[in-house]
Amino acid sequence: MEISFFSLQFWLVLAVVCVLFELITLTFFLLSIAIGSAVAALVNYLGFDPYTQILVFAIVTVVCIILSRSFAKKLSKSAPNKKANSDRLIGLEAIVSEAIEEDKMGTVDLVGDKWKAIADEDIAIGEKVIVKDIQGVKLIVERNV
Repeated sequence: MEISFFSLQFWLVLAVVCVLFELITLTFFLLSIAIGSAVAALVNYLGFDPYTQILVFAIVTVVCIILSRSFAKKLSKSAPNKKANSDRLIGLEAIVSEAIEEDKMGTVDLVGDKWKAIADEDIAIGEKVIVKDIQGVKLIVERNV
């Protein structure tokens, strides 16, 4: 069986191939092409000429892409904003295990790990501090009052 361009078989094969690749990529882009191809196959089945088929394919595909992008934006806005692992440490309380001198690093115990930390003031061993920020692999802390 030979498949010629813009035949019913062409549009159906294109739709199926796009759906199969969409299942792998999950981008919605190929799904838009698959829907456009399926509608073009219907237009072909109804007896319209190839130019009409291409026009319908293009319009339906573009509309599907626009709708899928707006759907994806709405979906991403409604998704909870998850912090990066290190950002989750901000606001937590730690205990100083090696004294922190003003603008010199010390060490704090935080969630079972030892972290290098700096502060704008001297903080003695055993004092509680709050993590205010993270710069690379060191914590910016201040005394917990």
